Amino acid sequence: MVNINSINNIMTDQTITVNEKEIIISTNGIEKYVAIKPICEAIGVDYSSQLKKIKEDPILGSTVVLTTTVGADENKRKMQTLPLRYIFGWLFRIDSRNVKEDIRDNVEKYQKECYDVLFDTFTKRNSILKEKTNYQIQIEQLESNWKLTDDYKKIEELKKLQKNASKRLNSLDKNVVEEQLDLFKKEESI
Repeated sequence: MVNINSINNIMTDQTITVNEKEIIISTNGIEKYVAIKPICEAIGVDYSSQLKKIKEDPILGSTVVLTTTVGADENKRKMQTLPLRYIFGWLFRIDSRNVKEDIRDNVEKYQKECYDVLFDTFTKRNSILKEKTNYQIQIEQLESNWKLTDDYKKIEELKKLQKNASKRLNSLDKNVVEEQLDLFKKEESI
């Protein structure tokens, strides 16, 4: 399918590799398009029946565009294309029983990988939440155990003493400020 053994490197110099066949990506504005027919030929499915299925599909049908693209023979021609971002979903839906027998296993591996990617995408938040919860539980257990140690008790005692010293320091500072204010009041009355 799309570089079946490694779909991580799909775009190389504005082409995609489908069953070892380089297919050129056309750019129209900011959207990138890929011709449907060369992909069908590369995997051995009937182009006209695939195009019909694509056009009948409520999502894919609205994205099919007749685009001028460069064929394998380097000639420009108008071809039915799909946006690059929809190619993978279309390939995912092709019945593997309809592709060339010699690449059927690769197509099925690709489709299994698509299932795994979908699962990972839609469950990632849940797995991160579980991970976060697990960390919180571990922290609470460690803190609970730590509170029983002499070091924790000593730290808590020192924090109380520090707080008491801060209160005394604030009280002293307040008294100094009041004394200073009193000096100014006496000078004013003179």
